[in-house]
Amino acid sequence: MGSLSVIIPAYQAERYVAEAVASVRAQNWPGTVEIIVVDDGSADRTAEVARQLGVTVLQKAQGGAASARNVGLRAAKGDLIALLDADDLFTAGALDALYAAMTEQKADAVFAMAEDFVSPELTEAQQAELRPRNGAYGGVLPGCSLIRRTVFETVGLFDETMKSGETVDWQMKLRDAGIKTAQLSAVTLRRRLHLTNTGRLQRSNEMANYAALLRKRMKRP
Repeated sequence: MGSLSVIIPAYQAERYVAEAVASVRAQNWPGTVEIIVVDDGSADRTAEVARQLGVTVLQKAQGGAASARNVGLRAAKGDLIALLDADDLFTAGALDALYAAMTEQKADAVFAMAEDFVSPELTEAQQAELRPRNGAYGGVLPGCSLIRRTVFETVGLFDETMKSGETVDWQMKLRDAGIKTAQLSAVTLRRRLHLTNTGRLQRSNEMANYAALLRKRMKRP
């Protein structure tokens, strides 16, 4: 196994970032692991909590998840890149499973599955507002992937003009670039549902960005 950089974009994540980091440290990765938390202009104690965890902390003005991931990617030293949102968790053995699939299928990027969970600190009334998906699902969640650093040199970084849907856009570029990918049916990510998920708060922007992406693809020759 090569060196690994785990990039965690974080905004107002003081409540959850320690759990995210703990899920990285619980992995059985025998090589070098670098954990980078990018504080995207939080007004709470996100950066302070992250520093107390002994990880690399980068701070920037608020610009969205794409911008925060890009700051982390530019600073990353690992040969392999894993992305994890600050409110989500890797499952036990997630990185081992992703790397095994990457090696066996001789891929440069591998994508797995996620499952939802409702954040346990919420009241019953708050939990009733959320709609977790039943069972495992695939998709474009960054935390379900392991990607060779060289892929970003070929495909480019995330589109910072997009406040949501940027991972869909990036995966379209990945396919267009002809990068060898692999799919893994195992669940490697537990996606936390709470009252301030970005997708929940920016639903209208998310739908507009997806519509724009669709129009852009339809214009292609």
